[in-house]
Amino acid sequence: MNSLRKLMDCGQSCWLDNLTRGQIRSGELKELVTGNGVRGVTSNPAIFNNAISKGNDYDEQIAQLVTENRSVLEIYEALVVKDVRDACDVLRSVYDDSEQADGFVSLEVSPYLAHDTEATLEEARRLFHAVDRPNCMIKIPGTSRGLPAIEQCLYEGVNINVTLLFSVQSYEEVAQTYVRALQRRAVEGKPLKTVASVASFFLSRIDVLGDQLLGHLMIPAAADAGSPRPERLLGRAAVANAIIAYESFKRIFSGDEWESLAAQGARVQRPLWASTSTKDPLYSDVAYVAPLIGQHTVNTMPEETIAAFSDHGLCRANTVEEGLAEARRTLGELAEAGIDIDLVTRQLVNEGIQKFIDPFNKLLKTLALKRERLLREVTQHQSIAAGASKGGVASAQASLDAKQYTRRLFARDPYLWTFRPEEAEAIRNRLGWLGCPEDFSGRVEEIVRFAEEVRDDGIESVVLLGMGGSSLCPEVCRETFGRQQGWPELVVLDNTDPAAIKRVKSAIDPARSLFVVASKSGTTTETISFYRYFLALLQKQLDAGAGRHFVAITDPGTPLAEEARREGFRRIFENPPDIGGRYAALSYFGLAPMALAGIDIAKILQSAQRMHASCGPFIPAEANPGVSLGILLAMNRRLGRDKVTFLLSPAVQSFGLWAEQLLAESTGKQGTGLVPVEGEEPDRPDAYGSDRLFVSIALRGDEFRKAGRRLEALEKAGHPVVRIELADKFALGGEFMRWEFATVTAAAILGVNPFDEPNVAESKRNTQKLLDGWSGKAPAGAALPLFEEDGMSVFCEDIARLFPGEKPQSISELLAGFARGSERSGYVAILPYFAETPARRRKLQALRTRMRERAGTAVTVGYGPRYLHSTGQLHKGGPGNGRFLILTWGAPGGLRIPGKSFDFATLQRAQALGDCRALSDKGRAVIRVHLGRSVDKSLKKLADMLA
Repeated sequence: MNSLRKLMDCGQSCWLDNLTRGQIRSGELKELVTGNGVRGVTSNPAIFNNAISKGNDYDEQIAQLVTENRSVLEIYEALVVKDVRDACDVLRSVYDDSEQADGFVSLEVSPYLAHDTEATLEEARRLFHAVDRPNCMIKIPGTSRGLPAIEQCLYEGVNINVTLLFSVQSYEEVAQTYVRALQRRAVEGKPLKTVASVASFFLSRIDVLGDQLLGHLMIPAAADAGSPRPERLLGRAAVANAIIAYESFKRIFSGDEWESLAAQGARVQRPLWASTSTKDPLYSDVAYVAPLIGQHTVNTMPEETIAAFSDHGLCRANTVEEGLAEARRTLGELAEAGIDIDLVTRQLVNEGIQKFIDPFNKLLKTLALKRERLLREVTQHQSIAAGASKGGVASAQASLDAKQYTRRLFARDPYLWTFRPEEAEAIRNRLGWLGCPEDFSGRVEEIVRFAEEVRDDGIESVVLLGMGGSSLCPEVCRETFGRQQGWPELVVLDNTDPAAIKRVKSAIDPARSLFVVASKSGTTTETISFYRYFLALLQKQLDAGAGRHFVAITDPGTPLAEEARREGFRRIFENPPDIGGRYAALSYFGLAPMALAGIDIAKILQSAQRMHASCGPFIPAEANPGVSLGILLAMNRRLGRDKVTFLLSPAVQSFGLWAEQLLAESTGKQGTGLVPVEGEEPDRPDAYGSDRLFVSIALRGDEFRKAGRRLEALEKAGHPVVRIELADKFALGGEFMRWEFATVTAAAILGVNPFDEPNVAESKRNTQKLLDGWSGKAPAGAALPLFEEDGMSVFCEDIARLFPGEKPQSISELLAGFARGSERSGYVAILPYFAETPARRRKLQALRTRMRERAGTAVTVGYGPRYLHSTGQLHKGGPGNGRFLILTWGAPGGLRIPGKSFDFATLQRAQALGDCRALSDKGRAVIRVHLGRSVDKSLKKLADMLA
């Protein structure tokens, strides 16, 4: 008879502290059970991570789960549930032969839940029912908040292995919790025999810490002062503590109260000696087995300890009861020596939780990387070269993991971004975007059915009237996918220039068009002005039913929603009010226009769901694509690299417009912010300063060689580089999700609220003041121009601040001096207020390139008034290192806005001048160049002046 079977005769069961699929498949586990006397199995994340990362036993199931679009956490649970279920089947004979007293397999709840009662209870129930075997045990830490969950689980009939017990007091609380649960069952007449539990009392870790503290107290060759010498107490604390705990076990599970329960079939909650592998090589390798043999106990051993005890372990009955007096003396002497065993055990609980969290994170990282590799062919792939920020990024990843950042994010915890309760409530009402992929997947059929009705009614054009977050996502998708055969053409109007409005009018047949009026607030000035113009146009063309040519996308209860009902709009899409505008891409604001244009929104959302799962609540930051990107952005911002430069392949070039708004408006406040640079031609590494971070987003197979070569050179030069490859255009859904996660993460690190826009209203107020002042009469003139040349005029409210020395004498000198005055770490923003055309885009790009050469810094371009709803927040609330060149022109008047005393040209001019004033009031360097009536010629002249 081997030593393990002798243990059984002494009343102790040996459980294996290991579980792998290889053991089960090879028959090794069965041999240990039937041949060696192993009577149970425990598992933990470290064991599973070791098995999953080093072998291929799990690859087939992982691949299948990935094809089912399972999240990383779902994959983890599916893998471990299968192993535990199969192990339970191997041990079922032990369970049956012992009349349900033995043969258990333990499965652990997430270590992150150690202090979360409700979440622990929910997960324990789910795992127990998923395994669906009566000899399964769920491991729950015996913390103060774990105890209520343990009691409720036991009351409900869930077998529990209470883990992380170090102190006698904690053990006694757990034992009493078990008794209370049985008493509750007894009162209700529920069977007691079917409920099983063990209390895992940890050993070797106590000696590791205790010996370390004793080592600090040792004085070489010190005279015996009458107190216990520290060296005499080495390696004795753990066993002594366990012996005292066993004495408590005998006391609690005896007497009338317990006997009454036992008469109804109740079994004792057995003490389980855990952490029994010897950590100190100078101690016996069976130091935590031989002294702790006793009736109704379990010793859970790793394979090396089982082998050692089988080879040379001495088995005597009830050794745990022999050393009670010595155990009490040992603990007394430890206290006398200055070692507080209660303090030691409290510290070990916290360390124990972390020792479970670390391997759990490694396991989820392993699974996340395996999942990402399998998904690469059908979705997107991200790689990061962090450059000099590598160390800071790694530290920030560890810090966010320790703070449970992703779990708190998915729980919609507003205190990630603020400590002020009033601000927290506002943030809480802006976190609905987290649920968009799942929530709107359930609305796809409804949206598509409506789009098909519109198409089948002969609608040829869908005209989106919106600004900023209400229009940028549809604009990106329109540019990316193009017109879909058999579907209406999507047209986006987000420019108040009369020429832009007339161009839309001439390109469509209003009677065969559907106008989508998109505004979260339902009051956006530009959007409502567009709506009133086209409504009046249709009312003139149609005898009745003009409202049927309109659709509203807005929040519930807005003025736009009320207007839509009055005018009989064809449809009102009321968006969830807890989704902010710039985070609304995957809500009605983005999906409805996409569907109306024939874009497959189900595939867009499927991509978003995959990314949502990749960024899930328990995935460590390092393996989390959205969170790791956000950390990179924020940590480089702290190093002065605040220019996020997008290099986009032709097929997804327009994505930068959406990302630009998201980053700028979310982070550009309180004197900080990320400056997105999109549409810039890539240059040599030496053309850039140390303020750049580069992001490449390329569609697989898209021609992008020049940028690829530049990226390699930039990375070699030490610039941080992010490479994202998209498998297809539908992967845009995942990119919307990735960048939303990245942006809120960067904001959390930078200490700003990513959901407000505190400075946007300044330009709006200035615009309204101008319009009120001009009401009913021609617009009043601005200040006299500084220069007038070739039909152009230049205005500046504070030329002395821009040029404290010698003043420029021409537009050319002013532009050159304006560019040279830029900080090397700053940026220049060119802000044109005119209709965009391909020719003007080219001319603006030439002006931009010349300005960058002169300024030696980043130069961005943002059309007004669109930029007021995107980068405008950054310009006024950001770091204050920008210089602003506003370009206006002499737009002809006459295009009236129904119900207003001004026309679109007046509105456009008021918006430009209003933002000039807002920027100037903030102390920003701003000049305005009025291009006159010939925009194209004037743009070329400006570029030539900077040549």
